[in-house]
Amino acid sequence: MTRIRGTIRKIAAALAAGTLACIATGAAAQTSDAAQTVPQEIRARGVLTVGSQQTFPPVEFKKPDENEVSGASALLLAEIARRLDLRLEYIHGEYASLIPGLESKRFDIASGGISDTEEREEKVDFVNYMMSGGSILVRAADKEKYQTIADFCGDTVAMLLGSNTIMAALEKANAECEAAGKPKFTVDQLPSAPDARAQLDLGRVDGYLGDFPALVYFVSNAPGNYAIVGGNYILTPYITSWAFSKDNTALRDAVQKVAQEMLEDGTYVKLLGEWGLEGGALPEITINLPASKRN
Repeated sequence: MTRIRGTIRKIAAALAAGTLACIATGAAAQTSDAAQTVPQEIRARGVLTVGSQQTFPPVEFKKPDENEVSGASALLLAEIARRLDLRLEYIHGEYASLIPGLESKRFDIASGGISDTEEREEKVDFVNYMMSGGSILVRAADKEKYQTIADFCGDTVAMLLGSNTIMAALEKANAECEAAGKPKFTVDQLPSAPDARAQLDLGRVDGYLGDFPALVYFVSNAPGNYAIVGGNYILTPYITSWAFSKDNTALRDAVQKVAQEMLEDGTYVKLLGEWGLEGGALPEITINLPASKRN
């Protein structure tokens, strides 16, 4: 468990300084060479399908009364699809159903805040595109009461169903509660972020575990109502990624290649910056490199 001062560590500070200056109007207007490596079936239909819960602002979400998917991931994927000469189409799916949806060929890519883990890599592959972390949202009145996960011993926290990285960290924290002679906290697994926040509003849970960027965005849109535990407490760092089925390595590699090209021409950091997430930029677009394998 660590505390990160300010926003997410600015991994791409040097990168942004060097590349943003190189961006020109109409940069990267041409289709990428990687378009020719996209599987023929996808090229024939001309559509890249993305499974997403669409409830994770500012990463991937729908604004009220709008059908278009917004957010940093949505911007990146739209540009990737354009460079692959494809149209982007979203298919809604609950978080816990995204990886099974890939395996059943319901969509080509799973997105919307999925983190790359060694356990998940046994089933799917990942293209890593952003550093993130799990933080805890509380009611503003409880801001001083909770500073770390240890302060929740005996209380109740909510998290999204299927968030294995966060669950592993919570199980470790619960063991530490027991070792300190304190009661364990209760974990409620809920299907969506709005459900979890509703339980927090109703006082049925004391904290909501979610992505740090999403929680920062939520607090900024409801000033005075909520706070992030410790101001910027990170329970566990992880790498936000797009997931691909194991038998779709050609698409995986094409997406990685285009995203890397976007990093090198400055588009990647620029698009993250439109949602205030440039501090989560990675120095390289990688495949199957979770936080557990990074220095």
